[in-house]
Amino acid sequence: MKIKIAILITCHNRKKKTLKCLKFLKNQKNVEHVDFKVYLTDDNSQDGTKEEVLKKYSNVEILNGNGNLFWGGGTNLCFKEAVKKGFDYYIWLNDDTYLFQNAISDLLKAKEILKIDTFIAVGSTKNKKNKLTYGGQKNYGLKTAPFKNKIIQPTNCFQLIDRFNGNIVLISKKAQKKIGFIDKNLIHVTGDIEYGLRASKLGIPILLCPKFQGMCEDDIKKNLLKDYFKGKKLIQSYFFFTKKYGGFFWILHFFSALLSSLKIIKLK
Repeated sequence: MKIKIAILITCHNRKKKTLKCLKFLKNQKNVEHVDFKVYLTDDNSQDGTKEEVLKKYSNVEILNGNGNLFWGGGTNLCFKEAVKKGFDYYIWLNDDTYLFQNAISDLLKAKEILKIDTFIAVGSTKNKKNKLTYGGQKNYGLKTAPFKNKIIQPTNCFQLIDRFNGNIVLISKKAQKKIGFIDKNLIHVTGDIEYGLRASKLGIPILLCPKFQGMCEDDIKKNLLKDYFKGKKLIQSYFFFTKKYGGFFWILHFFSALLSSLKIIKLK
């Protein structure tokens, strides 16, 4: 019997990147024993993304967003739809992430290492300069800095981690049932980090795969002050995340998170 995997992608006005992502996904090797179903949330793109995807990949199931779902909300939309249908695994895949040919095969090997059905496997990405961009993280465990994480360089072996970026993430069916979905209050940022935090608290192992599983440029951008008040829900995400996990001094962590993501404009 074949393994059933749902690929979960969300996009917004990045037609070329989204199509490239799907092209690389189609070229996976060593997955003859796998049946794939791609769920794509198109968050009200105005660049013809949906039309072009349907033309080239008619088997992709597209769900329509209202333009305010962002990554967390968009991923949740197709995540919930896929769970209704029932799959053995769910893979989060950013639409600007281009999988190497053995990426999914690498992720599935985590089960062989753990020998259990309840787990998460994470892939690492690198940029054109072969520098690590996204993947697994470990929390420093500091009471004074509860949100300080160290990004983990992939090696030739699987590594246990407790946080991760959402670029390439495989979640088993049993793990999803225990953890649930991405927090609805964290649709813009920190939803992926918080998901790993919840998994760790539940004792669900998270493995970082050996080597790299894809290409993705570092797209972290500083935000102008006006961005916080244009419906991006940055403030909401930081507020709920720091209040939930920041302890007695959560308000300080909240303002620290806002300042660290803010681009200060120097007046001339």
